[in-house]
This record gives sequence, structure tokens and C-alpha cells, in this order.
Amino acid sequence: MTGLRSQHAGSVDPDSFERFYIETAAQTFTTARRVAGDTDIARDATQDAYIVMLERWSARRRQSLRDNQRYVIGITVKKVADRYRLSRRLAPFDDKEDPPVEDSGYEQVLDQLTLFKTVRCFLESQPMERRAVGVLYFLEEFNYKEIADTLGIDPSTVRTQVQRLRARLRPLLGQNAKLDEGGERR
Repeated sequence: MTGLRSQHAGSVDPDSFERFYIETAAQTFTTARRVAGDTDIARDATQDAYIVMLERWSARRRQSLRDNQRYVIGITVKKVADRYRLSRRLAPFDDKEDPPVEDSGYEQVLDQLTLFKTVRCFLESQPMERRAVGVLYFLEEFNYKEIADTLGIDPSTVRTQVQRLRARLRPLLGQNAKLDEGGERR
């Protein structure tokens, strides 16, 4: 495969796998790391998913960037789940590679990061299958059908898992709101 070193960025074929990879790999890896909770597992799953995607590229190249990215994320999540099924273990999240956030609206960004961290910490404590549903729904904004297709489960199971996750998240998010209003955590 020719590298970008031999091509100018403007001359990269819009249907090329290389362009797709460059534009989507970082987000796919981030999602894998959130689901896996382990950087090495996420890196391996992401790499394996892009190999599968490369093999299927001739059939998928005309799909939209968003559809192909969701497709490769689905493959990645399945690879992570397969890895945990084999090892039967959970790993804590690895925050070493979270990119810094730069924004002039400091308070708003801080509130969003606090909420995001609360959701991430909560999802970390869940079993792998429920964690995968939560990451895809709350963080990646997949719909029930997309999650069901990705994980190979029934949409009603996804809906039930999301409802249970919401019910368990509600008190945690309420604690954050009390802290923001000056209340005390109990």
C-alpha cells in the first residue's frame, strides 16, 4: 500500500482506504479503549478491525464515511468482546492517552468533563457486555438497532440494558448536580 509520504494530501483518492483510515482510526481507537479499559487490547482490536475492513473495502468503499466508521467500530467492539470472552476478565480504564481539551468556555467544558468522567467511571464498573452497550449508546450515540447489530443481540435486550444503565446513572448524576449547586455529597 502506498503511504501518504508519496502522495500530497489533496491528491488522495476520496474512495481510498488510506483516507478512511486516517480520518477514523483515532476515534475508533478511543472507542475501543473505552470499551476495553485497556490500551493494549484496544490497540490490538482496532488494528484487527481495520484489517477486516481492508479486506471488505471493495464492497464498502462507496458507503458514507459515517456508515463505514460505525461499521469498523462495530467490528472493533466485537474484537474486544471476543478477547474478554477468552480471558474472562475486566480491566480498569487507562486514562493515559486522553487528549487534552482546549476551550475558552472553561466552566462549561469542566461540567461536561465531570459528567463524562462520571459516566465513564460508572461504565467501567459494569460487566463487559453491559459496558459495551453503555459505551456505544451514551458515548458513541449508536441507536438500539445499531448496537444490537454490532453486538449480535436483540434490540429489546439493548433497550433493557440502556434503561437499567440510566436508572443506575441517575443517582450519580444527581450527586454531581448537588455538588455544582453547592450541596454536599452524602
